[in-house]
Amino acid sequence: MPVQSPPLEYLYARRWQIWGVVMIGLFMALIDVTIVNISIPQLQRDLDAPVNTVSWVLNAYNIMFAVLLVSMGRLADQFGRRRFFLIGLTIFTIGSLLCALSWSIGALIAFRVLQAVGAGILAPIALATTTLVFPPAQRGIGLAMMAVVANTAAALGPLVGGLLVEFAGWPFTVGWHWIFLINVPIGVLAIALTLRIVPETTDPYAGTNVDWLGMATLGGSVFCLTYGLVEANEKGWGSPLIVSLFAVSALLAVAFALVERYGRFPMLTSGLVHNRQFVGANLAFFLFAIGMMGVLFMLVLAFVNLWEYSELEAALAITPVPVTGLFVAPVVGRFANRFPPRMLALPALVAMATALFWLSALPAEPDYAAVVGPLILMGAGMGATFPAVNIGAMGSIAGQELGLGSGIVNMSRQVGFAVGVALLVAVFTGTIDDEFMSARKEVAALQERANRANPNGIDLFFLIRDPEDPSAIRRPARTPLEREASEIVDEHVRDSYGAAIRTAAFVTLLAIPFSLTMRRRPGEVAAPQAAVAAAAG
Repeated sequence: MPVQSPPLEYLYARRWQIWGVVMIGLFMALIDVTIVNISIPQLQRDLDAPVNTVSWVLNAYNIMFAVLLVSMGRLADQFGRRRFFLIGLTIFTIGSLLCALSWSIGALIAFRVLQAVGAGILAPIALATTTLVFPPAQRGIGLAMMAVVANTAAALGPLVGGLLVEFAGWPFTVGWHWIFLINVPIGVLAIALTLRIVPETTDPYAGTNVDWLGMATLGGSVFCLTYGLVEANEKGWGSPLIVSLFAVSALLAVAFALVERYGRFPMLTSGLVHNRQFVGANLAFFLFAIGMMGVLFMLVLAFVNLWEYSELEAALAITPVPVTGLFVAPVVGRFANRFPPRMLALPALVAMATALFWLSALPAEPDYAAVVGPLILMGAGMGATFPAVNIGAMGSIAGQELGLGSGIVNMSRQVGFAVGVALLVAVFTGTIDDEFMSARKEVAALQERANRANPNGIDLFFLIRDPEDPSAIRRPARTPLEREASEIVDEHVRDSYGAAIRTAAFVTLLAIPFSLTMRRRPGEVAAPQAAVAAAAG
């Protein structure tokens, strides 16, 4: 039997304490999506594993995280959000400790899956709780502040990981263990605070009948889609495995739709399915997430492989994005109850797309001053879009199905992250061969002219390295002729990064029509239900 939730007045009076506790769990879950990126080279060395194996330290977490979001949000609605939040914190903390103690790459990947199970429980409950504990007039600022936490966690992951790997060693001989170990005391503190501060809440209309078939078909569809996206660039988009995964994902999605239409206990209600604003906001979030995460990933690669920054320098270079977002998101939240979400999302998405087009012209040679402007504008666009779309989605549903709705919102974002990285890497790898060939032709022409002028011959081809292989080291250019050849190569590699970033800009523009469906403010949605509740009381 579901636990009786406390009165809304009780939740509203303690909103900031409750919100602060659940944000600890959300921050840990989201920062671990990207915090490991910076430690990949060290993991290769210390665990004696190839890069394609080590990449599953990232992939396993991201896939399991995405698979569980909707089902865990729904189960929390039914059986208690605090109960599931505590379960998620416990699993995540234990998983983090086991990751820190891993003795092999296989063990680390397995424990990352366990860690992701905890994260998949924490994320939807955090969003649902934020929507629940803030009164309608302040819901916008609550969701905006949550967006600050989520956006900052995702963007600061590489920086925090770089600092931990670079400077933390004791009591271990290497620093990557601290990426996981740091979660343990934070997780223990969060469990204690949850027990003390967070009350139990449920959806009184959710019942206790579990839609197991719906959860299985949806989870299977998301798994096949994300696994296929992760492996597509490695195995080839037309390979039998990748085509089969996408086909199975589509079939399971159809099966899920049929289960929800004809099943006895569907978790998707007709209200959510026919909620035009909720559907539009999730599609906008999905497209926005493609541009956001894909570009952050490509920027780190460009700074390291093109500008030859260290991993830590690259992580520091992108800090204008989260820092700007940190200041912009609360401002958007303050206007959330004055204007429809689409009026906030539209200029934010335009700013984001403008920043990406601007950023796609990044110099081939290191010139950080040339990219600070677009990075700041990108941060402003992200900082405004994240809360605006969050408010548009979660503000279109009220007390019922908050966990389910938040699971769908989180899944839209997480699958968008996976698609974004896969899509932009595919664009880069699809254009780099042609750019590389053009560079070789231009260097060959330069070589021929140099050899005619110098009978002893000059070798310029040693300046060319595989731009997709960060371990391929090129000797620095020493003469004016060598520098000219090096600039030719770098400009062509830059053009491939630019093509990938422009693709993200176009995808971001595609989110605009869906954002225009977000007409209703949170207070407008909650008011009718509040009137019904008052009449019933």
